[in-house]
Amino acid sequence: MRPIISIDNGSSAEAVRYPVTPCIEPLKCLITRSDIYADSTGRSAETGRLLQYPVREGIYSIDLEYLGTDTEIKDMERLISGTQLTVHFLYNGDEVTAVMYPSDRINETEKILNNQGRHRLSFTLVEV
Repeated sequence: MRPIISIDNGSSAEAVRYPVTPCIEPLKCLITRSDIYADSTGRSAETGRLLQYPVREGIYSIDLEYLGTDTEIKDMERLISGTQLTVHFLYNGDEVTAVMYPSDRINETEKILNNQGRHRLSFTLVEV
């Protein structure tokens, strides 16, 4: 499974020409598409009918989880360190490109042996 084809964090001109593929495979990849509605969306008091006021439809978010060594997770965190990332991924067999931002990163240390850690990194990429 390789749902993320590449990520460009825009940190250099090289990154624009040569997007980077993460060095490790994700343990988990969950792609969600959401619709955003205005605060005024709700039910009519008179009829009870739903009044929808869509602002934006089909917003992607990708929940990812990686398991790796100190170096692999450090490289992964560096890759997603930008405030806006261009992410290329597969969705229902189609290649999709979206500008996204990373959520808070959770880095759980599972094991330390001989001063080497094994970490579980999880985060969400959300379309801008």
